[in-house]
Amino acid sequence: MLPLFKMLIIPFWAMTFLAIACSKPNDVIAEPVMQYSDLQDAEVKPGQHQHIDIDSNGSTDFTFHTLLVGDPLLQRDRLQYLAASKIGTNLLNNTFDESPRLIKGDRIGLQHEGFTWYELSSIMLAEKLIPLHEDIYWDGIWKAAKHHFLPVEVMKDGHAFLGWIELSFDKTAEKLILHKAAISTKADTEIKAGY
Repeated sequence: MLPLFKMLIIPFWAMTFLAIACSKPNDVIAEPVMQYSDLQDAEVKPGQHQHIDIDSNGSTDFTFHTLLVGDPLLQRDRLQYLAASKIGTNLLNNTFDESPRLIKGDRIGLQHEGFTWYELSSIMLAEKLIPLHEDIYWDGIWKAAKHHFLPVEVMKDGHAFLGWIELSFDKTAEKLILHKAAISTKADTEIKAGY
């Protein structure tokens, strides 16, 4: 005869196995279908820009460009690498006009702690600082990006479609590299960065 604790373990194990085996495929929450774009490693060097039509509707959604800014007060120049959104497209901004640098699998949602979605926004990805009497150095969240993901949002008929743009930054060659982009085909739905 089996001890009491073994008699209880066997039915519990059997019930757990049956519950898992009988679960329906509909119980699994599917990731939304994404529309992907190969940006063919487009480069943004000083004085250049790249336009992205992430939803393939024939109009520019996001622009990547550089801006050389003189700062006479601090006696330095700043070569900035920027991302800009348009009417109907949004970037996540914090109080310093920066956007988070995501890795594959990070959540992209309608809300992000410390950041707000803004239309007609410009965020600084990285910048080269050229002081008058000191060594040149780099700053910005994206200065060491290697296949990281910039969260983006496109608005259509009052609904948000979330996406990402995959970026790398090469300080030696002084260029931003645009690899791939994706946008969800399902409105108001959280996605994950990457593919």
